Amino acid sequence: MSEPSGAFTNFIQELRNRRVFRVTAVYLGAGFALLEAADIVVATYDLPSMVVRTFMILLLIGFPLAIGLAWSFQFTPEGLRRSPRSGEKQTSNEKPFTGNPVIVLLLVVIIGLLVYPRFSSGDVSNRATTALDPKAVAVLPFTNFSADEDDAFFADGIHDDILTQLSKIRDLRVISRTTMSKYKETKLAMGAIAEELGAANILEGSVRRAGDQVRIVAQLIKADSDEHLWAETYDRAYADIFSVQTDVARSIANALQSTLSPEEEEQLAEVPTDNMEAYDYYLRGNQYWYTKTTKEGNLKAAAMYERAVELDPDFGLAYARLSVVHSVLYQSPDWDPTEERKQQARRTLQKAIGLIPDHAETHFAKGAYHEWCEKDMDAAVAEFEIAFKLRPNHAETANSLGQIYAERGAWSEGRRYFRAAYELEPDGLGNTTWWAGMNLIDWNFEKAEELYREAIQYFPENEQLYRWLADTRAYGSGDTESALKILEDGQLNGEKPQRIYSDLFWILIDHRDYKRALEVAEGNQSPMYRLTMEALSHYLLGDAENSELKADSALQRIEARLKEAPEQSSLHSRKGLLLAITGDKANAIDSGAKGLALSEGSVGAVFQPNYALWYAEILTLVGEEDRAVDLLIETLQPPSIVTPWKVQLDPLLDALKDHPRLKPHLPKMAI
Repeated sequence: MSEPSGAFTNFIQELRNRRVFRVTAVYLGAGFALLEAADIVVATYDLPSMVVRTFMILLLIGFPLAIGLAWSFQFTPEGLRRSPRSGEKQTSNEKPFTGNPVIVLLLVVIIGLLVYPRFSSGDVSNRATTALDPKAVAVLPFTNFSADEDDAFFADGIHDDILTQLSKIRDLRVISRTTMSKYKETKLAMGAIAEELGAANILEGSVRRAGDQVRIVAQLIKADSDEHLWAETYDRAYADIFSVQTDVARSIANALQSTLSPEEEEQLAEVPTDNMEAYDYYLRGNQYWYTKTTKEGNLKAAAMYERAVELDPDFGLAYARLSVVHSVLYQSPDWDPTEERKQQARRTLQKAIGLIPDHAETHFAKGAYHEWCEKDMDAAVAEFEIAFKLRPNHAETANSLGQIYAERGAWSEGRRYFRAAYELEPDGLGNTTWWAGMNLIDWNFEKAEELYREAIQYFPENEQLYRWLADTRAYGSGDTESALKILEDGQLNGEKPQRIYSDLFWILIDHRDYKRALEVAEGNQSPMYRLTMEALSHYLLGDAENSELKADSALQRIEARLKEAPEQSSLHSRKGLLLAITGDKANAIDSGAKGLALSEGSVGAVFQPNYALWYAEILTLVGEEDRAVDLLIETLQPPSIVTPWKVQLDPLLDALKDHPRLKPHLPKMAI
């Protein structure tokens, strides 16, 4: 037994002499350090986790090669040399780079890499992990592999219906359709999408349709590790599409360990129609409803839903959507505020109530009808509250509630629902702008401006956003110069730049550029508004003759309009301002007071302070300064759309700026 033992001892000694053990230690230490560094780099730059795995495989492959090379060769200060045999002596220059200093240095590096993630505030991997909501699901737009490009609506419809199914599960937070639409054909990695949305789970899929057959491929991925939590391929008849959507929702709930209640199970099992052609038209209607927010888009949506209910008279969901579209068309004064449209909204709503009375979509349609057609806000709130309870992931319902509560002056409820709508769907135009508006009247100007800029990034063609952003800049900080530049951007980028002229005129007035304001006024297409603006511009320019001439012409047109709409508050306020310019004190005060009184029951709490400002301008122009100050002090309390800078910049209120009671409420002008 001594000979084998001696041979093994000699072999071990040979390994030591050739420094194989040291090379092994250095290789493993260096490999571990490199893997730690790679892990940090991958997290920092959001590279696929496969990068680390590939790196590890390469290190494993390299390990036997490194040992073999260590047996035969050594790296020394003089370069690559043959490893010494037992008994050979080496000079200091011939000793390899695997000495104690190298090993100590590696230990220091390894300790540093281990400590770094725990103490560095810039630890991206930990931050990303803790920021992702484990119950949040982001459903990427499904890829359309159908041969017929006209079937693109079908892929979008399947995507939307799966979102709807998932939103019925209360335990999940489902990222909205509007938010996810921007990721269509995205090149971003899963990790980047997850970090932007705060969602730990991403569902991606594809749809192929051929005649009456469909193939749907779906897979749920844990974004931070690329782990596939669930995947399935469905080859089904088109008529079986609803069971596929239900199965996808249940499978995701199971994968994320969410227990479904009996009520949720019942909602998921819902089959909206047995007529697949009707379902096709319903999906087409949804596409117009979600993507075309113009009058024409709503009319096309209505036509699609009409065809759906013609094909299936028992299609309750299509009736509910159709009623909402009719209500939307009725509520806009520029679209179709006719009695016929209102009756269409009512008839289709009654059909939905008869078919699916307890459905969230029906309650939402009832809320929309009461708000937009009947102006019955109590009934609207009651229905929207039920709809939101049934569908707590529905941003549109939350936003509708926020608007009604805010217009009633129920500010805490308004804030709560506006915030909920924005958090559910931050890319929704209405959600962002209303939440921005709430911050504006709360005088959180920086937040309001941030939100308006965010909305402009998504909707750069919407000229209204530039108006609101300019107002925030001018009346939040007093910076009318920047506000005018924002409006110039809106004129360049907006689809309907003429809508900016009114805001441009008033900010020019507050900027004290009366000549340019007059030029803008002369381009207004409405004779009544143009004459009013011209009268005010001439007045501020000191041209009393032309001011009075334009004011008289404007007043004639206002009187004619008042015969048609005697309760329109803005007409009375505008009349009072023109009468004040012409020096008719008594009638000016009466008209201003009437406009303010009518506004309290018609325009809502959000915009009503504007009428108080209007009346204060009238009182100031006719010399009733103390009354004007009383009104302004009452108005200058947030939440209020009338801000300290709005009063400070207003030239019609110049006589009040040094008033001892008002001055403490106003910002100081830069010298």
